[in-house]
Amino acid sequence: MQRTAVALTGVLGVLLMTATASVARGRPTAAAKCRPSSSHVLFTDPQAELYAVPNGEVLNIRACANGQRRSFFIASCNRRESAAACAEVPRVTLAGAAVAYEEFFTTADRYTLEGATVRTSLRVIVRDLRTGRVLHDVPTGTPPKPEPGSVGVGEIVALVLKSDGSVAWIAEDDERSAVAKAPYFDVYAVEGSGTRLLASGTDVDPSSLALSVDATHLDDYPHTVAGSELYWTQGGQSFSTTLS
Repeated sequence: MQRTAVALTGVLGVLLMTATASVARGRPTAAAKCRPSSSHVLFTDPQAELYAVPNGEVLNIRACANGQRRSFFIASCNRRESAAACAEVPRVTLAGAAVAYEEFFTTADRYTLEGATVRTSLRVIVRDLRTGRVLHDVPTGTPPKPEPGSVGVGEIVALVLKSDGSVAWIAEDDERSAVAKAPYFDVYAVEGSGTRLLASGTDVDPSSLALSVDATHLDDYPHTVAGSELYWTQGGQSFSTTLS
């Protein structure tokens, strides 16, 4: 699915890191050996890795914490797709030893008849890769008229994560988009205090979600550590809150 990205301009573009910048990409150091040698590394963090590994006609995306033998399934695609494109679909993000991504499930397939009942689930998952514990498992949002068997408001278009598991995202709200006849976006955050709807509307910039930068390490393993200030843009104005 193609998603339109709008550039973030001004001072925020200098001070903030976007969801994609929150993960250092590159060659892992000698200590980062949790992935199989036959796999293709996608994202690396000093504490974890995201990689792609072929399995017959399927390409599996998995994540693991450095020093751990166990890995965790994130998503799969047809092997003809590139690993980068496959990883883009769930908006997977690493922060320390935590991973966040969108989990998608539907009962629809090529044999589904028109008018048949279809169940769809869109959830945001945050997992601690060291222990395997799921820190958060929540819908991408709450629609105005929930349908039985369906979960979430729509696909996420931006996702940021802190190493403690606090997470925020922007989701395209399908039901409200249909009513507004224009793309309608919701900004959500999940932390220790629960789930918060921070903003919504057709004027939310879907590419503006960002976390402040707490520290940048330019050593043998260049990486950026996310801060606690969450930023987004709505109606051309910048808004922020603390992601605790």
